[in-house]
Amino acid sequence: MGFLAKMVAATRATVARPEYLDGLPTAPLHVRPSLRDAVNRAGPRGAILAEFKRRSPGAAAPDLGQRTMESFISQTAAGGVDGYSCLASGPEFGGAPSDVAALVAQTDRPVLFKDFIVEPVQIEAAARVGASAVLLIARLEVAGLLTTPLRALATTAHDRGLEVLLEWHGRAELRPSEDVPADMYGVNVRDLDTLEIRREVGEETLRAAHAFHPLIGMSGVEGPEGARRFWDAGADGILVGTALARTDDPRTFLESLRRTNSEGRS
Repeated sequence: MGFLAKMVAATRATVARPEYLDGLPTAPLHVRPSLRDAVNRAGPRGAILAEFKRRSPGAAAPDLGQRTMESFISQTAAGGVDGYSCLASGPEFGGAPSDVAALVAQTDRPVLFKDFIVEPVQIEAAARVGASAVLLIARLEVAGLLTTPLRALATTAHDRGLEVLLEWHGRAELRPSEDVPADMYGVNVRDLDTLEIRREVGEETLRAAHAFHPLIGMSGVEGPEGARRFWDAGADGILVGTALARTDDPRTFLESLRRTNSEGRS
């Protein structure tokens, strides 16, 4: 069994617990800003989404020693991020919906609720904590790991006032998920079955998805070179988490990832 199938089984067990929604607000604390609009506003300079995460299972040293939420927000805001992502997954990642709630409460920037979403109750959690968008993973449906279709999950998200970021890992996933009503699209260069970084596959997928916008490059950004490869492949924005958690100077690190004038768009 690959990592993705294990995560689906563990996630189903977690969200089936009666206490999964305990302690969460019953309604968002404020009007949600649009993540799609934030990415689009970044324009030629490219959008950067900073991710709050406690563990990175694909890394040699998974525990990240993450900063407090307060210092994370202040340091990344100084770096000019356009939005945030927050791991809400407990299994393997050590996250929780309450982490998303804490981030939302301290920023006016949009926040992505990032989890292995397999059940509508996770979308309810995202709506309650005030997230702007949820992540849906196309491979879950392609691999037969969903009981609720992606299209239905996306519709549920929209009904709860949430935007949808649809994530792909390979070009073979594009056509099977073309009927999913997404607001944004992402390409993850990390294979979620093996946790290997497959940059060439990701870049090929980004180029094949050139008609879909806004388009986010996800995973594998360890510095300016990784960011440049996403920009060169046509990404409108990038999401960075593990390397950001480990840098001693988040502001300088984030500023180094911006698209330069010479890179342009594919």
